[in-house]
Amino acid sequence: MPVNHQIVYNLQDALNLLPDLNDSVLTQSFSSTTNDELLVVYLSSLMRAVIALHALVDNKASIGRAELEESEEKTEKKEGEKEKDAKEAKAE
Repeated sequence: MPVNHQIVYNLQDALNLLPDLNDSVLTQSFSSTTNDELLVVYLSSLMRAVIALHALVDNKASIGRAELEESEEKTEKKEGEKEKDAKEAKAE
């Protein structure tokens, strides 16, 4: 295809509208803004991880409590059965 000069002129005009990235103040401003945004992303990821770990610890603790209660119930049943067997043995 032949070169369309109108498109080339429009591209050159668009490039003239872009900011000068060689300017140190502008570069510093972009860097500062980017760093601020990345800090927010980092802190939110950190908070999300802490909340997930907290939920994991809570879940483990509740499972541990449930297992403890279950084992206590089993030992109480076994003790009750032993006492019942002992009473039946005395009765005989």
